[in-house]
Parts: sequence; structure tokens; C-alpha cells
Amino acid sequence: MGRTMLLMAIAVVAVTLGDIWMSQTMKSVGQVRVASPGDLFSVAARVLAIPRFWMAVSGMTIFFFIWTSILSYADLTYVLPLTALTYVLNALLAPWLLNEVVTPTRWVGVGLISAGVALVALSEAWQKSPPTP
Repeated sequence: MGRTMLLMAIAVVAVTLGDIWMSQTMKSVGQVRVASPGDLFSVAARVLAIPRFWMAVSGMTIFFFIWTSILSYADLTYVLPLTALTYVLNALLAPWLLNEVVTPTRWVGVGLISAGVALVALSEAWQKSPPTP
């Protein structure tokens, strides 16, 4: 469980940074309106020229390869809920890195997500502990 938790922590940080960098990239592009295939290619060319876009893709790629390696040995029902920690980390970082306001209602949601993740993590520990006589 320790190795899985460490790898999941790295994966969650990588994909969260990827999310933040992608948001920054797209906000720098501005609102996208695609009325024709030419518009789509124009937006794609602009996005692909932004270095932060490639940082975002790198973070998401790191997540993908760690995730697939974890799935080779761990239960999906254990590790999938751990990915919800991205919501928590995004909520913690968004005010500073994206100048977003996280409302009290969103914080309650983050708290519920955190409780769910803790329950799943504890269930793994409880499942592995020896039975009491």
C-alpha cells in the first residue's frame, strides 16, 4: 500500500499541475468559438505554439503512465477513488495560480470528496489487517 500511495501522490500532483497549466493556456487563448473547420485549425495552431500547453500535456502524460502501471497490480476500486484528490488539490491551488474564488459550497464539496477518499484508503488498510480473535 505504501508504494501505491506514493505513486498515486505523484500522479495526482502531476495531473493537477497539468489541469492548472491547461487552464492557464486556454485562458491565454481566450474564449474559443469554432464556426468552421478553419477556426478549429486556427485555435489548434495557437494552442500548440504555447509552451505551457506542452507542460500540461507532460503532467497529464506522467499521470497516465503512473496510473497504468498501478492498475497492473492494484484494485481499480481502491485506486480510482484516490484520483479524486485532484479535486482537492485543484481547489487548494486555483486561488493562487488561477485567481479563482473557491466558494464555501465548493469547499464543502471538497470536504465530502476528502472524506470519501479517506474512507476508501482506510478500507484498504482494514481489509489487509489481520482479524481480531
